[in-house]
Parts: sequence; structure tokens; C-alpha cells
Amino acid sequence: MKKHNQNNLTVVKHNHLNQASYKLTLDERRLILSSIALINPRNEMPAEITIQASDYAYQWGINETNAYMQLKEARANLFERKIKMVINGEVDELRWVYRAKYADGQGYIKLSFSPDIKPYLSQLKSHFTSYRLTEVKSFKSGHAIRLYELLMQFKESGWYVENLHRLKEKFGVENNYDRWVDFKKNVIDIAVKEINLNTNYQVKYDAVRRGRKINQVKFYFGLNPQADMFK
Repeated sequence: MKKHNQNNLTVVKHNHLNQASYKLTLDERRLILSSIALINPRNEMPAEITIQASDYAYQWGINETNAYMQLKEARANLFERKIKMVINGEVDELRWVYRAKYADGQGYIKLSFSPDIKPYLSQLKSHFTSYRLTEVKSFKSGHAIRLYELLMQFKESGWYVENLHRLKEKFGVENNYDRWVDFKKNVIDIAVKEINLNTNYQVKYDAVRRGRKINQVKFYFGLNPQADMFK
């Protein structure tokens, strides 16, 4: 089996999938991203993807002893995790995976992505978002990873604006944080802080009001020439 250069692994997703709404734990999100990074987005989707615990530990800077257990726990609930896309006004609900294998003592798991996901991860020619897996390696919050990949879709313009309710859906917290101040504190501020500390991007945002209520959130971001995300 060809050994991948762990520092060059790249996450590539069609923009429809990047803009989808879903809820994942931090470990589930890491597992999904590590798996996507092993797919060549120009080629056919592989029937099965093997994630080695040793590689996973390196990719996310965690203890190798615990990496396998984290992988097993992360894959356990992926069958139930739904993805909601809205394309041309039509809501489409998909699942991430349809099969998962493991062998205790062997230090790996194998995942098979759902066939419905195939068009959004393979044979991509345009309308996709990409970033290096190393760019999100140091994040301890799944919300930081989610915001980072949303921003990377708009890195050429340097700004991203979204309706508040849709933004909550994309973070998977649409049933939480009824008050803006709680969503700001527990999701947005944590995500922005981690991105600013751990990447070579600096992010700011504004809450846009319609009348007395917050209606949209607008993010501004750009490269910080003083930062070194590989330090």
C-alpha cells in the first residue's frame, strides 16, 4: 500500500457538501477529515478507506496509545450522523458512511463512504473547497474546524456572510443557544480564537441586525504574514 506523506494530506469537498448542515463530535469530525484526505478528488471513490491509528495520532497530535480507541468510538455513531443539503430549494438528507470495519489489536479501522456522498468527494473538477489537514491539526474545538472550512471556501474574497439560523445549522447547534450571546460565546468566539491562534489567518466578524434582532453574521479574514502555522 502506498504510504501517504502526512504533511501533504489535503481535504477536498464539493462546495455543496462544505455548505451542508451536520452535527459531529470532535473525534468524529477528525475521523471524517482524515478519511477524506486519503481520497484523490480527481479519481473514482475507493470502495474502502483504511485509517491507521499511528497515522491518525500523528495527524491530530494525540497520544498513539489512545488513537485507536478514539477511532473506534468515533466510527461507532457515524452510521446515525445525517447530512442535510439544500440545493435549488430542495432539501436532501444523506449519511456519511454505510460500512465500518475494525480488528482489535491491529491498530486500524476501515470506512466505506455512502454512495450518495460519492459525487461530493470524488471526480471533482470545479466548485470545491480544499485545505491541508495540517492547517486544522491543533484545533481542540470541532466548531473551529467547521468555521475554518467554511471560510476556506471564500479565501479569495476574504469574507463570508451567513444567515444566523443557517449558520447554527451548519455548526450543528440549531437546537441550542436560542440567545445570540450564548451562541457567540460558546461557538463563534471559541472558533475565531482558535483560528487566530493556530493558523496563519486572522479572523474578525460583525453581527448584522435587522431591527432589534441579529439576522446575519459576517466574517472578515486574511493571511497574517507574521504567523507560521507549521511552527
